[in-house]
Amino acid sequence: MESLEVLLAERRVDEALDALDEGESVAKEARDRQTLPPADLQSLQTAIFEQRQKLADQLADAACQASISGYELRSAVMALKRLGDGPRAHTLLLTSHQQKLKSNTQSLHPSAASHGVAYTAALSHLVFSTIAQGASDSLAIFDDEPAYSSELVTWSVNQTEAYAQLIRRHVLASAAASGGLRAVAECVQICLGHCSLLEARGLSLSQVLLKYFRPCVEQALTANLKRIEQCTAALAAADDWLLVHSPMGSRSLGAAPLGAMISQPKLSTSAHKFNTMVQVIIGLTKRFKTLHCYSHSGNIILGK
Repeated sequence: MESLEVLLAERRVDEALDALDEGESVAKEARDRQTLPPADLQSLQTAIFEQRQKLADQLADAACQASISGYELRSAVMALKRLGDGPRAHTLLLTSHQQKLKSNTQSLHPSAASHGVAYTAALSHLVFSTIAQGASDSLAIFDDEPAYSSELVTWSVNQTEAYAQLIRRHVLASAAASGGLRAVAECVQICLGHCSLLEARGLSLSQVLLKYFRPCVEQALTANLKRIEQCTAALAAADDWLLVHSPMGSRSLGAAPLGAMISQPKLSTSAHKFNTMVQVIIGLTKRFKTLHCYSHSGNIILGK
């Protein structure tokens, strides 16, 4: 026991674990062969238990340190698991990753709306790489035992929800309110792109994101449809209603044959501008079609 005290004081974890295992073997042999008086055997077992608990507390304290490296964290967690406290070890593993994520997230400051895409990309990389690392560590140390897998999934969902709320608050809400459909589309694609990388690890979190993002997509889409309606009414009121080929279509045709020119529809100026606005919004909305980010309004614009 004295040598074990030294090992614990010097934080020589592997040697301390070996010493504890040896001590338990000695205690078991003494009990089986009855080579120690009951009082002495009880004293030995109590000392082993107390030293085991002391080492477990040291490992738990180490895992909670913000400065702990990934290697040190995994080593502490594996040692704690070896001590027979797997549930505590797994929780500490995930908690450590969460604390580091929180600290790193606080260093990211959402700036102007024009930089929302950059903030989204940086935060997405940070969050989903942390979840990926947590999943990797969990699988490496605890394999795919159901209890630990369940805790990992719950933890991953919680981190994803917290992330989605940040993106919605700092980026999507203002963009959606101003009808910034393009900005919303870019940010949502970035988020789901990073999220999809976790599917290979068995973590499908896209529906968690869409639960928070879909209302913003709907709001931005509705604002754009209303804007098109208002612009079209204003253009129609000032239109001379002369039917002409689309200026953009003529430029794109260049030196095309006359037949190709004739195939282009003749529309009024307001109709051409309406068509251009609709094509733009359809192009953006098609991004959401594959993501299932819209419902009624998106189906209308795509003719569904």
